[in-house]
Amino acid sequence: MYDCVASSATVLPPPGMENWISTTFKYLAPTKAGRLKAIRSQAIVHVMNRATGQATLFNAIRALRPMAKSGTGLATVISGARTGCSFCDRLAKTPANTFGRIGSRTCANIAAYDGYHGVVMFEDHNPLRFRRTYFKVDEVRDLMNVSNRWAEKCHAEDPTARFFFLMWNCLWKAGASMIHGHAQMTVGREFHYGKVERMRRDALCYKERTGFDYFEEFIAIHKALGLVTEWGQVTAVSHLTPAKEREVILVTNRSDNPDLPRAIWSVLKMYAAQGVKSYNVAMYMPPIGKSDPKWRDFPVLVHLVDRGDPAVRTNDIGAMEMYASAVVATDPFAVAELVHRLPGPDFR
Repeated sequence: MYDCVASSATVLPPPGMENWISTTFKYLAPTKAGRLKAIRSQAIVHVMNRATGQATLFNAIRALRPMAKSGTGLATVISGARTGCSFCDRLAKTPANTFGRIGSRTCANIAAYDGYHGVVMFEDHNPLRFRRTYFKVDEVRDLMNVSNRWAEKCHAEDPTARFFFLMWNCLWKAGASMIHGHAQMTVGREFHYGKVERMRRDALCYKERTGFDYFEEFIAIHKALGLVTEWGQVTAVSHLTPAKEREVILVTNRSDNPDLPRAIWSVLKMYAAQGVKSYNVAMYMPPIGKSDPKWRDFPVLVHLVDRGDPAVRTNDIGAMEMYASAVVATDPFAVAELVHRLPGPDFR
């Protein structure tokens, strides 16, 4: 399923750069000579999933490269955004979907992605609540319940609206235009969103070519490498070809699996411990409503990924990531070790 190639990037800095390199990359080695050696010969690993074409280039040194930062503190930006926040005054300042709202928790997106596009607004304005000790599993469970009810409302209104996609963008580095904590939901008609459909087709092609179930093989390979943690009926995979830093994929049998909210919460708490402030969560799932044989073997996949420091001006996705291979600094084996260390809560 995977191809892997290791190589070395040779970089030849002039003498005038040596002091700057030693200062900038001081965590690479305890001595100046060691730092220069590491820069001159950089270990690169390129991994490709042959079934899906997803590929990632790894170089740990990229995590240490200098980045321009904005001067305003994140706490100040979040606090300042309370003034005039429409999600804090949601009934007066947010639009409703055609079928109304789920309590006061949801609204229609003012600039829709699709015919059905909604938002779940969190009670707390602060999107960094997940980093606090008072952030509880029940909050994730509530998000899942509200979003599923919203999708069911869409499907009841239009039976062709079956292709549900849940996303949670935390802060602007992750693509959020509103600072107030929120997740978004879309339900497509007739066919699923492109990358979800591509995953289904790739899995089908893999089974036709090899005779094996793609998702079972995907988990088995990661498990053999020590990249899997089992939490009840949820399998946490530290991804071999992550889209960006610290990607974890949760695999389960259904979106209303009672173990899933705690698994999502656990990864978010791991992120908090690692200093993550901005992240994406995205859920792939079969169509809602009547069963479809084309999607029979497709599980529920929840992707979580760190999107970097919100204070850094540089975007973490450029042309390389958009059109070639992802470029990542974090070793998935290091991510797996962090996930393994998470307490094994009683999922029941």
